[in-house]
Amino acid sequence: MERNTKGVLRWKKVDVRMEDHLIVPTFPIGLSREIYDEHLREYLSKIGCEKFSDEKPLWEVHLVKYPSLNGACTMIFKFSHALGDGYSFIRVFFKCCGRADKSSYPLTFPRLSLMKTQQQYDGYRVIGFGKKLFGLMRKCKNTSYDLMESLLRTTFFEDRLSVIRSETSTNMNIELFRPFNIHSVTLSLERVKQVKTKLGATVNDVIVGLLSYIIHLYAVRKAKNMDQYGEDGSKMESTNGGTNTSMTICVMLNMRIFRGFTSMEDMIRAEAWGNHSRLLMIPLPTFPNLEEVNPLDFIIKAKQNMDRKKNSMIFYLIDSLLKTAMCIKGQKGIDEMLYYSLKHASTMITSVIGPKEQMAILNHPVSNFYYLVSGIPQSITFTSVSCMEELKLVVTMEKGFIDSELFISCMDEAFEKIFRAAFGYYPGMDDNEITRKSN
Repeated sequence: MERNTKGVLRWKKVDVRMEDHLIVPTFPIGLSREIYDEHLREYLSKIGCEKFSDEKPLWEVHLVKYPSLNGACTMIFKFSHALGDGYSFIRVFFKCCGRADKSSYPLTFPRLSLMKTQQQYDGYRVIGFGKKLFGLMRKCKNTSYDLMESLLRTTFFEDRLSVIRSETSTNMNIELFRPFNIHSVTLSLERVKQVKTKLGATVNDVIVGLLSYIIHLYAVRKAKNMDQYGEDGSKMESTNGGTNTSMTICVMLNMRIFRGFTSMEDMIRAEAWGNHSRLLMIPLPTFPNLEEVNPLDFIIKAKQNMDRKKNSMIFYLIDSLLKTAMCIKGQKGIDEMLYYSLKHASTMITSVIGPKEQMAILNHPVSNFYYLVSGIPQSITFTSVSCMEELKLVVTMEKGFIDSELFISCMDEAFEKIFRAAFGYYPGMDDNEITRKSN
């Protein structure tokens, strides 16, 4: 970057040498797909911990020419968030893709909306001046609380240490880019929607509730494995397992929705490049240290927390807070606000809505795709992608702190338990019967 005549830092135009940005790694020859898949995950962790060079533009493309469990080869796009937010990068990726079945046809995406459906809205409709005034007062109260919480989160208010929040996440002197393990689960989007319909929730409510339940299972089983003792031999508090400890999740909010973009097509066509994502703090549902707790309670509690956030005007004040920080401390002020907001929370989730059809790059079908974020001051982070009627949930876990095998086992079985609790599901149940119960 360079400073202009007014002393403001601007991007410097440079010549791009493609050979500096296209990287082809070399793995041993003659291995099985399972071993290559492990090499791929280790490679993702390796490049996720490497910082970009200051001598070239902040992006790379890695082409892994070895088969994995998900495909014949893997293409990795690596970007710095200094260039833009996730939707900016996804916009570039989708522009490189076409439909696998009909290459001349454009990709289509689900509609986006922050408004409740008419059926949901009717249930909360208030009639009369008194009730409308009460509703306005409640919204103002929620807004004041959220505004104060946002300010405190950027200063000293933070979550307690737990089984998913380590001291390394709270220490500014420890390197942010730490090695991590990766795991993903693929869920049927239709079944997620069936749970959503049964509980009167949204897909986001189900995702946040699912993450809460996964963390709950992990905390309970981790405490059992440790026999209530820490690694240093000291006795742990019964609430330090994470099930009773207050935890907060940072939900990334795409502000383009508030600017009139109701579909991914609008966002892709529009020149809305840059960082237009904001953080929203949501408390994670917590229950007593019991593995037998009803899984649906996590989604119901998550829905209540999300509904309270929706009944607030904090969405429209986030940019004002950032502009105030910009005026007082410049770009450094915004960076500090975002950094401390993430650092003081236990985890984060960011989601992307993908196309309905299978994608192809240069007529090569894309069987699977996901994304992840590195360099976050947290020990565990989540990303989700909905695409081709599937919901892929990806977790990155700090090596040496998160018991990845235990967490993966909790992650693999959590939604199955939720679905079984909602519909009394058993293996082999007919989908028509599930739909009937959902209705």
